Amino acid sequence: MNTSEHRPGDDRRRQVIDLRGPTAPTAPAPAPSRQERPRPPTRLRAPEPGAPAPLVLSAARPQTRIGGRGVLQANLNWRPGVDADLDLGCLVACREGDGTAVQALGDAYGSLTAWPYVSLDQDDRTGASSDGETLRVSLDHAHLFERLLLYVYVYEGAVDFRSLGAAVTVSAPGQQDVRIDLDDSPTGATACAIALVRPAVDGLSLRREVQWFRPTPELWLHQQIDAAYGFGFEWVYATKGER
Repeated sequence: MNTSEHRPGDDRRRQVIDLRGPTAPTAPAPAPSRQERPRPPTRLRAPEPGAPAPLVLSAARPQTRIGGRGVLQANLNWRPGVDADLDLGCLVACREGDGTAVQALGDAYGSLTAWPYVSLDQDDRTGASSDGETLRVSLDHAHLFERLLLYVYVYEGAVDFRSLGAAVTVSAPGQQDVRIDLDDSPTGATACAIALVRPAVDGLSLRREVQWFRPTPELWLHQQIDAAYGFGFEWVYATKGER
């Protein structure tokens, strides 16, 4: 459950983010070298008939712009048959100083029609859903955002991302789809900052980040992502129910 807090001398509304999950693995089993590992197939949402191939953001071409009105969608999918619970989320910072996290953990699914104008459709606990998980952002309220950070983490069922074949596809009305592959995970990395979204002229800029995080005794994965990007949230325990 999310609750607001006020810091002395600071009138901005900040969220206290509930966060609890299984103890993350600290010593993953050794894996073959990258050359020895075949890349697993990635299950991607099928493009619309006649639609152009998606633009793939990479380290060499990390940024693009998304314009128009309507709804931006960021869809997470991963390899079929992998019994892993991946969670897609979004850290939201608004120009007025308000902020929150939209994610399944803590039942913080957000809203598309009210603040924070970002919502998560479902929690795919096993990867069995052909639709994966989808975050939606209201482009009609893009002027309210300071920045959005899309992220993903392993809640349970995998020691890292190397065998998951995960990818995120970002789409918006009248725009070419954009794909970000999460295929270069280092050993033991169980969370990834995927992309940073900021307001731009007549739309939003989307920049590939793909920054990986490993569990540490000092900080939860969410705290590490928050600290790396300076959102400044307070994090407390939350949990999911049984599958």
